This record gives sequence, structure tokens and C-alpha cells, in this order.
Amino acid sequence: MAEYTISAASGDDWPVIPRDAFPAVLQPQSIACDSVEGDGDHSFRTGNTTVSASWELASTWYVHVDGAPSLDAADAIVAEMARQLGEATGVTANYYRITD
Repeated sequence: MAEYTISAASGDDWPVIPRDAFPAVLQPQSIACDSVEGDGDHSFRTGNTTVSASWELASTWYVHVDGAPSLDAADAIVAEMARQLGEATGVTANYYRITD
């Protein structure tokens, strides 16, 4: 399992994203994903990979990626999540892998 944070580049808090918008904002649009029950505020699967995202603090999303075929694949998923979060909120996003 790899763990990540996604935060605003400015260090500011994220704007509130309505829960019903999570699939459109958090699930990478470039790959087939299905929402699933799981830990965190929103979870989805793509292939054999399960991703859970939690808005733990107003300034940070925590993301857990389990079952990715490689760290590069996990990084790509989270990079797209960060990009989409930034586009949806108008905030530049940074992501960091905190464990692998």
C-alpha cells in the first residue's frame, strides 16, 4: 500500500467539495473507475487497485492506494487526482508520497 497527501500549493485550505461531486473530482477520468464502499470519504477501484481518499484536515487530503501494479501506477493515479482537484477548485495542488 502507498500513502499520499494532496495539499494546496499555497498551504491554504481547500474549498468545500460537495460529497456528491467526489466521484467526478477524485476518480481519474483517464481510466475506468467504479465507486466502492471503503475507508475514508470516498473510495474507488480501477482494475485490482483500490483507492481511498479522506479529507482529514481542511488543508490536506490523505490518499491510500492498495493493489497498484507498481509505485509508478499509484503515483499516476494520485497525480491525476491532484490535477482534477486543482481544476475543480481553482487551487494549484501538490501531491506527496509519504509511504510505499
